[in-house]
Amino acid sequence: MTLVQGFIQQELFYDDVHFPRGFRKSGDFSIAESELLTNVGSRLFLLEQGQRKPENQVEVQFVNMCSSKIEGQTKVEVLWQKYKTLTKHKPFHALSGQT
Repeated sequence: MTLVQGFIQQELFYDDVHFPRGFRKSGDFSIAESELLTNVGSRLFLLEQGQRKPENQVEVQFVNMCSSKIEGQTKVEVLWQKYKTLTKHKPFHALSGQT
């Protein structure tokens, strides 16, 4: 069992729907953020969805942050909120009109 900033590392996390070229090449995340998200993103997703139970205090705090919609306090919590914000549907604005 490997811990990354208090979270149990599972399989690597990829989001091919929202970031088809990867987190690093998206331009939205720094190199450190993209590596952290890739390493613990699967665990964060499973904890947020309730598919896994928190196994330490850091994970309990993360689940509480997700369920109560409060601001993240740790680096991982802030990163997860940034990821969730970026994956929400972005409105499309067309610049067209009649003359």
